[in-house]
Order: sequence, then C-alpha cells, then structure tokens
Amino acid sequence: MQIRLALALLATFAATNSMAANAAPPAPAESGSPSTVAPEVARSDLKLLYETLQEAHFDLYAHRSKAEYDALYRTLSDSIRGPMTSVAVATMFQKFVAYGKIGHARIEAPVVAFVTYLQGGGTLLPLFIRVDGNRVLLTEPADDGGKLRAGTEIIAIGGKPVHDVIAHLGGYVSAERPYMAHAQMEESFPVLLWLDRGQVASIEVTAIVAGRPQTISVPALTLAQRRALNAKYPTGSFATEFSTREYKPLGNGIAYLRPGPFFNIEQPAAGSAPSYQAASFLAFVDDSFRKILASGATDLILDLRNNPGGDNSFSDPMVAWFATRPFRFTSSFTLKASAATKADYARQRAAGTPIDPSFASQMDAEARAPNGTRYKYDLPLVQPRGEPRFHGRVWALVNRHSYSNATSVAALIQDYGFGKVIGEETADVASNFASVQSFTLPGTQIVVTYPKSHFVRPNGKDDVSGVTPDIVIPRPPIGAAEDLVLKEALSRIQQR
Repeated sequence: MQIRLALALLATFAATNSMAANAAPPAPAESGSPSTVAPEVARSDLKLLYETLQEAHFDLYAHRSKAEYDALYRTLSDSIRGPMTSVAVATMFQKFVAYGKIGHARIEAPVVAFVTYLQGGGTLLPLFIRVDGNRVLLTEPADDGGKLRAGTEIIAIGGKPVHDVIAHLGGYVSAERPYMAHAQMEESFPVLLWLDRGQVASIEVTAIVAGRPQTISVPALTLAQRRALNAKYPTGSFATEFSTREYKPLGNGIAYLRPGPFFNIEQPAAGSAPSYQAASFLAFVDDSFRKILASGATDLILDLRNNPGGDNSFSDPMVAWFATRPFRFTSSFTLKASAATKADYARQRAAGTPIDPSFASQMDAEARAPNGTRYKYDLPLVQPRGEPRFHGRVWALVNRHSYSNATSVAALIQDYGFGKVIGEETADVASNFASVQSFTLPGTQIVVTYPKSHFVRPNGKDDVSGVTPDIVIPRPPIGAAEDLVLKEALSRIQQR
C-alpha cells in the first residue's frame, strides 16, 4: 500500500463526524450495482499490465522468478470468467503487482475504493493491530462489551490462526519482507479485510481474555459507530502530529527537529503525486538551524519517525547543515529506460508540472537511453554548508514507520558517520528499487506505479534489510500517554 494513501486512510478513520452525537449514522452506500468490467477488458488489461511491468519495472524478477510470475499470470487470467466489479479487478491487479515483493510497485485504486465506500456510510471491521514478534495485539477497542480493548492479544480471526490470516492478507501489500508488510498493516488492516472478504456484518475473533482464549463476535461499524466505541473505551496516546514540521529546544543543550515529510505539505499538488516545490520546506529548515545555532545546542534530535519519505532534493540541504564532508544518499544509482517512462515524462511536461533541474537532467538522460537498457546515473556530491553550520552531535530517531527517503536519510547519516541512529529498525529497506513512475491501463483506467531505478545505500551493502539503529529503543507499549521513545532518547543522549 502506498504510504501517503495509508495516511489519508487514517485521516478518514479519525475524521470528525459533522452530525450531532445522537444523530443516526449515514445510510450505507449502495452496493447492489457497483461498476463492472467486462471479462475481455479485464484480461486485456491484465496482459498489458504484465507486459508493461516486464518492460518498465527496473527488475520485476528481483524476488520472484519469471516462471513463478508466468504461473500467477495464467492463474489470474484463467480466473476471469465473467464480469467483475471494478474493485475486484483493481484488487486482483494489486495482488499481481505486490507479488514481486517490492514496496514501490503498487496500485492505489483498491484503497481509494475503500475510502470512498467508507466515507459514503460503509462499514469496516474495527480490527487495528500491530505485530510484536510472535504476538498480535489490538491497538484500539474492537467490541462494545469491552473484552477486546487495546493491548489485547488476538490468536485467531474467522476461525483461522491470526498469523495465517496475516500471511494471507500480506499478498495484497507491496513490501520487500514480512516486517514491512506488518508495519503497513498497522495502518491498513481493516481495508485489507474488506478487500479480501468484501462487506460483512461481523467476524469471529479469538483473543486471550482474562488469561484464556475466548471467541467474540466483532460487528462491522460505520465511522460514527467506531468513534463512539473509541470514546467508550479510550486508548491513551500522545499528541505529536508526525505529518507536521516542528523545531523546539528541549533544554540541557538538546534541540529537536521534526522535518516532516520530504515533499511539499503546505501546497498539495493536483492529482495523485505530491508537490516537490521545496521553497517552504527549505525556509523552515534554514530558520530552524539558525535558531539551533543561536541557542548554543550541542545535540540535535532529528525525528524521522512515522515519516512517509519523499525526495532527496528536500533532505540533502537539511543534511548539509551538519555534514562533515561531501555526500550523496547512494553509492550506486542505476536507471532503466522504457517507453512507459518516456511517456510518463512527456505527460508531466505536457501537464506543465514544475520540474527541478536535477529531475530535468534525469529526463534528458532517459531520452538518450535506448528502451530496455539499464544505465548508471551519476548523482552529484552534495557539499556541506559553509559557516555558520551545526557542529554538534546528531541523533536520527527512527521507527518501523520511517519509510522511503526517511530510511535513506537515516542510512546516509549512519554510513557517513554524521551522527547516530536511535530507535527501532526501519521496516523499509535501505537499498531499494525506487524513483517511481506510472502508467494507466486503457480499459479500466487503473493507474500502476512502478520503480525505474535501483540504488544502493552509501556503505555499499545491497540486501533486503532496513537501517539498524546504533542505539536500540524498543517501541512503547500500546496506549502510552507520553512519548516514551523520545523520553528514553533524551536519557540516552544525556548519559553520553
């Protein structure tokens, strides 16, 4: 699942109902006549989907063999025997794309369909989970009787062992490894259940209640009913809004900087892509570091937790404030040329999308490269800022929800020795397939995102692993009412 869409989904879950508290919930959305796709259209688009991924994806077979992908294609194509709903087609195509186990290859349409359905009065199964090792815990209450409160361990869903259910639902998630899929499920488990089972009235959940297994029926809820359930059994939380930017002094010579997403949150772009106009971000970063220098801070906590990532054109100027030598976020950057990428570049130019000089240079390199070839692209070294600049210690705070470019920033800081990484291992991987582009399937109008590049983290380690912290801080218990991770980070920094 795309991270920005997951965040939008969470915003939908948390949205305030404009009706009075005692008003009736909205009527469910009509489900009797969803849009349908003719079988020949579904098969044609599936064929084009596979052909274009083979042509444009940097390496569709990085984690799955061609024989495995061919077999899945035949199975899915043979399964199309009549008209299908548009949601069913989009879900099938997402499973096909996710089969490659690469997080930057994905289809957003199934999540968009769920958000639309939910906002129209539809229901969700209120099972919000997190996977802690071998335990699966609820992060919010799930039943009106109060037995399934936040922190309760669940062991089965729908009569099946919960880890089997999670492994099955993982087939819908674009992720390099189970740890990353589990992290994304924390934001999307209800939508995955809906995609897999459709609209259902309830589900049986077996949990450890009062020290023994107990099976409880969990009804599906509207957004208004879910808010009422959360109000009845509130779960503690702290107030940090990770999607925003913040600087503040913490005392004892320690400064705190949360840069927020590495794209433009102040001016959302039209369409599905975020805006990469960096002026407001850079003004915030520069102002923050001037304040840090004026305060005489000796330590900086750079909070990258719950950061969806973005582009290094944002993060590189930030790192330059404390870098001690020239740097780049990757030791190797390779692109694959394709007709699909060239067409997407042409679409962006025709739409008048603002294009920064570095990206324009990539476009020019793409135009010169024959389709199907992989070519090295030399990213220029970024120079440290001149004086004044920050000379103190830097502590990059990460968690499993530090994604994409946030993972790259942490890897860069660690590999160049610009600071220490603290927190928990990132779920996203530090050497990755990225630089996404998209194409649209003509029959269904489904938009498909694919990675056209492969980059290796600065230390040259190219494997499927995240950034492992120099100092590990366990994630806080469910329902913590204060930021225990930040509190522990402060303690560790002061001890050193």
